[in-house]
Amino acid sequence: MTRSQQSLLRSYGIRPVKRRGQNFLIDTNLARAIAQDSLDLGDEILELGAGGGALTVHLLEEGKRVVCLEVDRNLCALLQSEYGELENFELREGDLAKLDWAEILASTGKRPVVAGNLPYVLTSKVLFALADHRQVISGAVFMVQKEVAERMIAECGSRDYGILAVVLGSIFDIQIIRTVPSSVFWPKPDVESAVVQLVPKGSWSDEEYRHFLAVVKALFQQRRKKLRTQLRSHFNVDPESMEALASEGDIDVELRPEHLEAEAWRRMAKLLPRKELS
Repeated sequence: MTRSQQSLLRSYGIRPVKRRGQNFLIDTNLARAIAQDSLDLGDEILELGAGGGALTVHLLEEGKRVVCLEVDRNLCALLQSEYGELENFELREGDLAKLDWAEILASTGKRPVVAGNLPYVLTSKVLFALADHRQVISGAVFMVQKEVAERMIAECGSRDYGILAVVLGSIFDIQIIRTVPSSVFWPKPDVESAVVQLVPKGSWSDEEYRHFLAVVKALFQQRRKKLRTQLRSHFNVDPESMEALASEGDIDVELRPEHLEAEAWRRMAKLLPRKELS
């Protein structure tokens, strides 16, 4: 029988550290379900912020390779003590904010799955890092704040539709696979969470993706201004070129950024000149 997370953590003298935003998942059934969600995408797992091993233990039970990243030394000691003798377990002590993504993904395996409970302050950083490395992962399963999950799948024209929905929705098939109450954490956070699944889709060259990302970020800086105005100021698009872009790309330049579908963003970016954008 799997030992409860609270019991395990307390046996090592570990309590949540508020300044690190630690909220430990203590619901065994949910942890098992998230582990299965991850394993459904692939056999080699990179777990971010492994904590007390709530998810780790269920990943390891299936005999799959699991590389765990954790920054807290006390938690690293717990993980090494509990699982260090298993051949399919590897622990990396490191800071998620300073991660060498290319190195750790390559060392985890061929097209690994990335999983974990993401701290709010680093969620966007991690999501865009995975978009950068979309070609070398099989997918990702993350616990995130519910409001972030809703922004990731927001529909065009909605209040939450923005950079996350346009960029991530263009790179990944994204699903909210379950919502999570605060009661499954110790201590209970003030917000609800959700488990999201991301699976890479489509074909993007690095050059196209970088330009697409720069265009989306630039034009969403002033989401209430019409595209025509912004294209003129950011890209020096003259009236004749504006009409050609609108016709060739089937783009309504009278729309504001929040009302342009993700597919149209990609078409528009392809037709705009590549330049350094601030």
